[in-house]
Amino acid sequence: MTKWHRIRKISYWFFGSILGLVLLITGTIYFFKDEIIQIAVGEINNHLKAKVEVKKVDLTFWATFPNLSIDFNEIFIQDALPHSTKKDTLLYSEQIRLKFDPMDIWNEKYDVKQINVAPGTLKLVVNKKGEVNYDIFKPANERSSDKFHMSLKEVEISDLRFLYANKLQGQKYATTFQDVALNGDFSEEEFTVHTDAAFTIHRVQNGLVPFVINQPATTNIDLIVNQKAGTVSLPSGKINLAGLPFDVNFFLDSTSFKTQIKAESLALEDVANKLAWKEVKQVNKFKGSGTARFLLNVATDLGVDAYPQIDCQFSINKGKLTEPSQGLTLSNLFLDGSYSTLKGKGNEELLLNNVSFHSFSGPFKGNLAIKQFDAPTYTGNANGSVDLGMIHALFHLPKMNKISGKVGVNSRFKLVTLLSDAGSTIEVADGNGAAQLNNVHFQLIDDSRKFSNINGKIILNKTAAVLENLRVQLGLSDMKINGLFNHVDAFLQDKANLSVEVTAESRKIDLEDFTNTVGIPTTPGGNTASNKKEWLLPTMIDGSVLLDLGTLVLNQHHFTQIHGDMKVGNRVIQINQLTGTSAGAAVTGGLTVQESAPERFDIATKLAATSIDFKRVFNEWNNFEQDVISADNISGRAELLLDLKAPFDFNTGIIKEALVAQIQLAVYDGKLKNVETFKQLTADLKSPKTRVVFSPKEIEALQAKLSNLTFDKLENTIYIRNSTLIIPKMDIRSSALDMTLEGSHTFDNTIDYRFSFRLRELKLNKDESEFGEVIDDETGVRIYVRMHGKLDSPTIVWDQKARKDQAKENHEQAKQEALSILKSELGLFKKDTTIKAYQPKVQQREEIKIEFGKEEVDPAILEKEKKKKQSKIAKFGDKLKEENKKQKEKEVEFTVD
Repeated sequence: MTKWHRIRKISYWFFGSILGLVLLITGTIYFFKDEIIQIAVGEINNHLKAKVEVKKVDLTFWATFPNLSIDFNEIFIQDALPHSTKKDTLLYSEQIRLKFDPMDIWNEKYDVKQINVAPGTLKLVVNKKGEVNYDIFKPANERSSDKFHMSLKEVEISDLRFLYANKLQGQKYATTFQDVALNGDFSEEEFTVHTDAAFTIHRVQNGLVPFVINQPATTNIDLIVNQKAGTVSLPSGKINLAGLPFDVNFFLDSTSFKTQIKAESLALEDVANKLAWKEVKQVNKFKGSGTARFLLNVATDLGVDAYPQIDCQFSINKGKLTEPSQGLTLSNLFLDGSYSTLKGKGNEELLLNNVSFHSFSGPFKGNLAIKQFDAPTYTGNANGSVDLGMIHALFHLPKMNKISGKVGVNSRFKLVTLLSDAGSTIEVADGNGAAQLNNVHFQLIDDSRKFSNINGKIILNKTAAVLENLRVQLGLSDMKINGLFNHVDAFLQDKANLSVEVTAESRKIDLEDFTNTVGIPTTPGGNTASNKKEWLLPTMIDGSVLLDLGTLVLNQHHFTQIHGDMKVGNRVIQINQLTGTSAGAAVTGGLTVQESAPERFDIATKLAATSIDFKRVFNEWNNFEQDVISADNISGRAELLLDLKAPFDFNTGIIKEALVAQIQLAVYDGKLKNVETFKQLTADLKSPKTRVVFSPKEIEALQAKLSNLTFDKLENTIYIRNSTLIIPKMDIRSSALDMTLEGSHTFDNTIDYRFSFRLRELKLNKDESEFGEVIDDETGVRIYVRMHGKLDSPTIVWDQKARKDQAKENHEQAKQEALSILKSELGLFKKDTTIKAYQPKVQQREEIKIEFGKEEVDPAILEKEKKKKQSKIAKFGDKLKEENKKQKEKEVEFTVD
């Protein structure tokens, strides 16, 4: 046998043995799996009286080699309070793993060596009756003999959220343990547990006052555990809170807990940088000097009704802080503070005494006392000047991206908290003061708008605020506000409406300045896309605002000299006595805006405008987005009365499909010059069908007139509905010809216009007889034209329908005229009020004048003519006598169909 054959044989034997062992162990585990799991589940039920829900239990060996583990996956324990549901969690964990020695399991010894707790939640609650939600363990006398024993050497916890809420005492603690490792011999009577932990303290709160919010912490300490005495102690250790080192010691037994945390001399620079709010990234670190001191003593019994005895002292001495990016500095910073519960529940107090500092704005001094944390009272005073940029750098004011400027304050205040079934309310028990704003600039987070040059005075008197010459600039827009605000404190808590009586003045308001262009999601086409719409007009502001605006700019349109009395309330803005000027025209009327749904407004207005300059209006409104008639084609002036109702969407603008309007319009001294549509109309008249009626010279003459069309006055009432402008039938008397016009014009520029005019209006040579020009009696031939289709390429045709409708109308008019003649001349239909008396039309008549002179006539001929004439007259008289005699003999009858 060669050497390589021997090695290969040994390798086969070795790896085959290992494989066989693996298969043997795996088979054995699988064979005893159900029995081991059943023992584990039975042991849990042996200790707990609460129901435990486990989605899946696994037995694992190779993943935790050399240990054998039982994995409880997605374990849930409902809290033990009465009337709790499955939404009330005591414990939830994605996985709890218990590790054993495989040989112990083989010998039926179930000694837990290690516990691993994966991501989960542990909630401990004490309700207002003193009942706890964690009373889930059976008394010792109700448990059978334990098959599981704790020979713990290690406990590991990762991403476990821990919450403790004692509603009886008004205490709340919330922490997330990101990574905790406890190592020690837990089976000994007295042992040391080495603790290595990283966690985040989300909230430590007593009553309504929080003390620690969202601060990271780490610790590496050794705890001394005495199971016989039932104590856990830490003689001395270190805990890092937000990277600041604190000395800590504590003692815990079965009835009480005591601890002390202190830091004798912390660098103020570190305190400012490391305890700053974590919601905003700190880019520029503070530079500074001075020290801070902190000392906390806590002692409490462990009963659910026990109230902790807390005494905390803290101070800042000779502090100086500089924010390097803007060079903002606070110097001579001093503070003495304390927090204590030593006077018992309901008499807690937090005192900030002798707060003072100097800044670029000047010196500041103040005091603050907060007492009775279940229903806090706030008492304090402030006097001096505050640099807002420095305050924001230190505390990161909520929702504020940038702020600068200074505020001078001189005030005292006392605020009290009133409790009711509806919640808590803060009211101003006493207080007055003033704040002077100087060159304040600010910008909110996710907001492109920058408010600048804010100056003015705010005077506070208990629940009211008075604004004196408060000036604000936003882009190119400015505003000055004076007025009174009542019920300010209740309004800020949504308890009452804010009462407003102010005047608002402005040189210029550009509505584009008020548009936020940051953080607005858009669709792939570039349109605004908002998943959630919000109410924009307030429901809790009532009052009036007197408006005085120099210029209002809307999409490059300028409205000037705007005045009005604006009423505000319950998501409605109503402006009465509104006056202003637009494109040189005086406008008066009223406007109402009501927010009927989030970001949807119902607009109603009645306006009157005089001296409207057409050319100026067309220029300013970009020819109303059409190119048929431009500002170069039109001139004249107009007056109108507008009654309009339209819904408005904040993102898309006016909803044109639902717009309804009535416009009473009068146009004076109008002029249309070089309108392309008129040229197309005359071009269509040059067709072969019209040449038999109109000569080329007549068409050219009409084209010349239409190229410079004038009219003295037009009047009509125009309607808008269903996205269509409707022009009722109207007569137009112009320099070119007199015509009748009616039609419609949709918002997408689909038109349907109908014209009619008399044929003779287009003739160059008027009809004449041997007696002169024939006067039109309005019974001549009329031409009917229809122009329809798209505005930029209309179709022009002879309007047969209009001709038939006009003929029918003429027939009806002739019938009515005949009945009127019978009523007026013969006295018929006297009782029929629908038939009007006949009014003959006044028409021009020809007058023929004949001058007679002396003429020589042959006497014989004259005598002969005289006898002949007398004979005819005699015969005609006899005939009349005979007819009159017959008429008397019979009755005359009239029948009118």
